[in-house]
Amino acid sequence: MKRTHFSGLAALMILLLMNFGMPRARAWSEHPLIIYPVLKTIPVVASAPEVEVKSLLSFLMQEEEGLARLLAEQEAWSRANLEAYAPRPDALAFVATGNAEDILQRFFYAIRINPHVKMALYHHLPPGVDGSGREPVSPYELTTLDKLSEMLHTTYLKLNEGEMIAPILVLASANNEPDYGFDLGLFEDNNTYYGKVFGFGEQTFGNPNLPYGSQAPFHMGFYHESKIVFAAAPFLKRTFVEYRIHLYKTLATYAFSAGQDYWGYRFMGWAMHYLSDLSMPYHSSVLPGVGTLRMIWINLKAMLGLPKAYDNAVQLVSNRHTVFEQFQWMELRGAYEAGNFDHPFFRALENPVAEQPYSDWFPRDVVAKESYKKGKPTTKAMKKFFPKKLVSDPSFEVSGSPELENLLEYMTEEKGPESVNAMIDLIAERFSAYSMHNRSFVKEMLGE
Repeated sequence: MKRTHFSGLAALMILLLMNFGMPRARAWSEHPLIIYPVLKTIPVVASAPEVEVKSLLSFLMQEEEGLARLLAEQEAWSRANLEAYAPRPDALAFVATGNAEDILQRFFYAIRINPHVKMALYHHLPPGVDGSGREPVSPYELTTLDKLSEMLHTTYLKLNEGEMIAPILVLASANNEPDYGFDLGLFEDNNTYYGKVFGFGEQTFGNPNLPYGSQAPFHMGFYHESKIVFAAAPFLKRTFVEYRIHLYKTLATYAFSAGQDYWGYRFMGWAMHYLSDLSMPYHSSVLPGVGTLRMIWINLKAMLGLPKAYDNAVQLVSNRHTVFEQFQWMELRGAYEAGNFDHPFFRALENPVAEQPYSDWFPRDVVAKESYKKGKPTTKAMKKFFPKKLVSDPSFEVSGSPELENLLEYMTEEKGPESVNAMIDLIAERFSAYSMHNRSFVKEMLGE
């Protein structure tokens, strides 16, 4: 169905959702910094023996026949179990041919990711940790993106095929990789040659003209909006985060069973990235803090030729998402650099809420549901504790502003140090839940 056929409310939502294409709108920033404190307290990961580093090419050539069977089974499962799934075209099925020259491209097409991904051998070095003289890797060797934002503040170290590495470093590093371009340009209207053959159709939401816009439907899951919202905008159900989680979880399970532990941990880290994205309120709610009736009223005014309320809603949600993410990143990175491992963020990540067992529906029924419910109180707190100009002034563009780059100082000056502490506590609550989500997944994959 073409977008021009949607109801007025659906049209509004499409336009509002474009704000998720802002360059920094990627749920949690620098995932390895968040997951590392969690993994350190899980013995089955922290004490696991080192694994042999192996290139993706080597892995695929060694496991080609088994992967062909596995990916066929994974596709059948997705078609049978995932709501609003976009079936993989049969022509893209992974077939064992023994040809090393095109095996990477055949694999990328079979799992439908950006075929320009880099797949370097490296690991992400946490701030304040000694790199032991290892050769650094440029972030441009890791991602397809031109604008690297926080990647320029991070040290990446080169690995060589055949050497040994601790699994915790593989898992933590892989946690960030899906943000390195995996899901960019995959839709028919993204002006890429591969998007025209991948079978995902037209982009359901997010701005296809902005750097991160086209990955939005793969990193967000709107499962708990009101019935009227889904009735007006059924396209919101066309998100692919559950598909990605199950796909990479399946690949990880296979790799472990085949004795390919390095790729077992790396695929596992990819799956955990998408699971973690859902724990962030701005990835589980269409418009956090904006009720259904309010959305309808905004839309009605726009249809009557009064678009100001719509324009304001777009700007405010975009600004709030960006400020939330920037605060989390600056505060956590600062704690690492200062060696402040008693910071509330670390305490929260090391002390999860009560565990719930993992299942294929855990991302939807547990993670996204919790996160959706936090949308309204998160917005309320942000309006109270962040400077008004940043989160309540629709005439101001936050992205790229000096105020954003100096966020902590700006907050303290206008709202006092208690504002910083209040937002730390709010995000710490999310981190404690995030910790449980990932522990449950690790237990499912690796046992106790």
